[in-house]
Amino acid sequence: MSYIGRLPIKIPLGVNVEIQDNQNIIKISGPYGEVEMPVTPGIFYSLDETQKALLVSISHSKYKKFWGLTRTLLMNHIIGVSRRFQIKLELVGVGYKARVEEIYNGISRDIIEEELIEKYKNEKLNKKELAAKITESFNDKVPESSQLILRLGFSHEIILDIPQGIRVNCPNYSTLVLTGSEKDILAKFIAKIRSYRLPEPYKGKGIKFQNEIIRRKEGKKK
Repeated sequence: MSYIGRLPIKIPLGVNVEIQDNQNIIKISGPYGEVEMPVTPGIFYSLDETQKALLVSISHSKYKKFWGLTRTLLMNHIIGVSRRFQIKLELVGVGYKARVEEIYNGISRDIIEEELIEKYKNEKLNKKELAAKITESFNDKVPESSQLILRLGFSHEIILDIPQGIRVNCPNYSTLVLTGSEKDILAKFIAKIRSYRLPEPYKGKGIKFQNEIIRRKEGKKK
């Protein structure tokens, strides 16, 4: 018996689970998106309407190795569409900065704002009026993509395309808040960000998770 696989998955309010195509596809929909998960061979699914839960079972003991994994993947999808996953990263280091840049028709928002400032230069607007004009010009525009721009002590900026379905927010220059409904895509993107500056044990510099404890080492003594 799998201690994880045999546990029922509770379905929260607002989440709908459908078993389609004769147990070949499971469709999960909720407030934060919709996911279709292909079924693993040898594993069966059933809905318990009384307990509002999804049950996972196996047809033969040889499929036992996939039982707990399948149940965990389903659980992650249900959590993702119901309340989303959120991870906070902190940039520790002198001059380490992060910002998000929106792209409109292949042009970054910063360049468009500079053009608008030049356009309204002759109108003699104060700072508040100018900011209101610039904000108003973006109200009817939808960014086609977003980029995360990192400054991590290299001679150049690191520019990363933010995957679809992931939101990145920068409350300040040294903090990143990433949210997404698909845990695997979110984890891969976070691993890619951290790979540029993994936390080092001597000065503690790098990109670390919030509240992550870094085991420090003593440097060389003269």
